[in-house]
Amino acid sequence: MTSLSSPNILFLSIEDLNDWIEPLGGHPDTVTPNLTRLAARTMLFEHAYATAPACSPSRTATLYGQYPWETGIYGNFHKPDHLYPRGMRLSLVGLLRDAGFDTIGAGKVFHVFPKQFDHDEWTEWNRRDLDDFPPLSATRKSGELGENSDFGPTDDTEQQYDEINTDWIVQRLQPGAEGKFWALGLYRPHLPFIVPRKYFDMLPDRVADPPGLGMNGFAPDNAAQVAGLPRPARRLIRMNANLGRALHAHGEYKDFVRAYLASIAYADALLGRVLDRMDETGLWDNTVVVLWSDHGWQLGEKLAFRKFTLWERALRVPLFIGGPGIAPGRTAEPVSLIDLAPTVLSLAGVPVPARFSGQDLTPALHGASQHLRGHALSVWGAELDGPDPKLAFSVRTRNHRFIHYWTGAEELYDHRTDPFEHHNLMHQPAMADLAQLAPVRDALHDLLPTRTAAPVRTRPQKNRQMR
Repeated sequence: MTSLSSPNILFLSIEDLNDWIEPLGGHPDTVTPNLTRLAARTMLFEHAYATAPACSPSRTATLYGQYPWETGIYGNFHKPDHLYPRGMRLSLVGLLRDAGFDTIGAGKVFHVFPKQFDHDEWTEWNRRDLDDFPPLSATRKSGELGENSDFGPTDDTEQQYDEINTDWIVQRLQPGAEGKFWALGLYRPHLPFIVPRKYFDMLPDRVADPPGLGMNGFAPDNAAQVAGLPRPARRLIRMNANLGRALHAHGEYKDFVRAYLASIAYADALLGRVLDRMDETGLWDNTVVVLWSDHGWQLGEKLAFRKFTLWERALRVPLFIGGPGIAPGRTAEPVSLIDLAPTVLSLAGVPVPARFSGQDLTPALHGASQHLRGHALSVWGAELDGPDPKLAFSVRTRNHRFIHYWTGAEELYDHRTDPFEHHNLMHQPAMADLAQLAPVRDALHDLLPTRTAAPVRTRPQKNRQMR
């Protein structure tokens, strides 16, 4: 037992969940009553952003408190133990265990699966393997996509990885608990978008297009969608263009969107089981509750699929924080997932390591958002596994997004008039417009990192002091 003002922490992550959820006013067909229910109990950060649009660099930055350009963990082939030695409890989870918490986890919390991550950080862990499914969609059966890109409904009686993990963590939410850190990482809506049929049945047979897709629906050769984008941006799109082309060729684009929405509904229903258990046990009175996603997801906007770009849909994430003494509400100030670890430690009464780069969000939890930094930084690029990665950086403020690519090419969007980032203001501006844009562009450029780490070596590091 710890001597903390809020002796429990419930830490919930939902993989690949973009901003389509009802509390963020996303897709019109989204079914997320339990995220809406949670929003009524928490502070909702309406503009929270990932540090990178990929699982490993985002989750590593979130849980270890350092930006990718500080660590060299840029891509999914870079794992936490390539930099942070196992056994030293350097992550948020390890720090909480050292502080006296029982750390109890299930599902995808870190971007590694059971044989890879540091079990010493966990008091108890539910080890499960991911599900295997036979091919379901015509696109998958064609052989044009890998098994991880499949989608479609399964039998309602089939219990999946996420459901098993949810039931396991629910059983550990016991009345009167103190000093517990419970972590549940839901894998859906990560691909494959395969969930029980009843979650598909919640949706229209033909769902609406993604918000911001454009007037004419999805067409993989629609050059107008990318007319204002610089060459490196188009390169990032091409890296995953095969998914959109295959879906379009087999007439399954809308089915794919529907399957993503069904996967969100499935994750939301599992969240509901956790919230029901919190109601049953009365744990709301002494538990900090955090819910986040590691990055967004694109379904054809600007012809982009998956994450792997620096635009709003790929970087914006749900972020909820609530608990004793935290009044429910909303804040529009931009924040980053890099802020999550120092905030959780602060709420737990645990010292924040000096190496952490994020800000403590507790002022915003008490109505003082004006004290936050006012922007969120992100990184992505190409050739990230090589010795000389091509890095691009994004900065998001309340009003603007600015992207600077490795070639010097740039994008600038004004979110007050262009929330879906259709009009790149840096694309062939007139001289008069450029003069007006220059102060905004220069101020945003000054916020970008000036130093970047080399890519981390892709082999585990030996134990060394990093406190």
